[in-house]
Amino acid sequence: MNKLFSYLVLIFVISSFTTRKEVLKTNYIKEIPFNFDYGVPIIKASINTIEYNFLFDTGMPTVLSQGIVKELNLKSISSIMGSDVNGNRQQESYVMVNEIIVGGISFKQVKTLSTDLKSSFEIGCLNLDGVIGNNLIKDAIWEIDYEKKVIRLTDNIVNFKIPESANVIKFKTNAKRENYSPNIDITVNKKKRKDVKFDTGSNGGIKLPLPHYSSVLDSNKSVEYYGLTSAALYGKGQNKKHLDSKVESIKMGDLQFQNQIVKFDDSYPTIGNKLFENFKIIISYDDHNIYMIKQKEYANALLENFGFQTAVVDQKAIVAIIYKNSNAEKNGLQLGDEIITVNNLNFPELIAKNACHFFLNNPIKEMDSINILFSRNGNEQTLQLDKEILIN
Repeated sequence: MNKLFSYLVLIFVISSFTTRKEVLKTNYIKEIPFNFDYGVPIIKASINTIEYNFLFDTGMPTVLSQGIVKELNLKSISSIMGSDVNGNRQQESYVMVNEIIVGGISFKQVKTLSTDLKSSFEIGCLNLDGVIGNNLIKDAIWEIDYEKKVIRLTDNIVNFKIPESANVIKFKTNAKRENYSPNIDITVNKKKRKDVKFDTGSNGGIKLPLPHYSSVLDSNKSVEYYGLTSAALYGKGQNKKHLDSKVESIKMGDLQFQNQIVKFDDSYPTIGNKLFENFKIIISYDDHNIYMIKQKEYANALLENFGFQTAVVDQKAIVAIIYKNSNAEKNGLQLGDEIITVNNLNFPELIAKNACHFFLNNPIKEMDSINILFSRNGNEQTLQLDKEILIN
């Protein structure tokens, strides 16, 4: 998970999204490979025999880019004021797609949000044509195999041989409002939080509301940071306080973890692929169960970095996050500083050559010690930093 920003979160719309399903045959099982290079599953699906790139996202409704909507000559059937998880808002339209083919299975009359998937630089770097969202996902049973990088779908859960050792998590949806995002309950340090989004469109781990949990967190096992940590459909959020904390116990369904780091802030609570990638996951809307079959141990007990993180803003590498009491903060690095060079790597040249490649493969993360040249209000300064352990 070292190739992407802290959280990949897209749009969160409470609205009416319906889909009718038509399958090629009964008792089917199909398999689709997915690309996981950037911590989220991206698959191929077809409309009018043309293949497109789709994010497989349980946390969103189905989406098509405005360019594809225009290409397919789809007309707006209604509109809504969309809102992303950062609180940014924008007027959007719905279209009706006659058929989307996923893994050879035909999904008919899919009500789809039309939006500009390149309005956010970070989201645009994924080169998405759309999102296979939860209003389509609900009409099949899905298995996400992170080890083999394939997604399987079926109409009969017995086709997925679920071992007795599988952990089971019950989920809910807001079916009355036809919002089918799977929401689960999670308990951290014996304090429960309901309606945490089980979100395959996030490349983060566990993110929970800080106000709800502040009374049960150990300050000696926590680190505070501030700045911009999430990119959403309509852009970045505002600078705000965040906290990473190692917690003693985490429980969701009958799945439990001990002494793992959880992120806390005031945005919408989610669980994402940083945790999911350690399991084979089966999502069944028939019984509202998520089955988690362990493939490797989840290990998120160490936080180590240089005390800051960067983002690409206006074709510049800008300091977007500062960790409190880190050496970076103590030595005067500030939000908004432009990074010019790191160990003789010229960041403006790298960004000019390919900004998305720089953003998705930031070379700082692979280094142990850095000499940086940065600029603030036109004044250049140098700083040497070693990677430090912020939570052990």
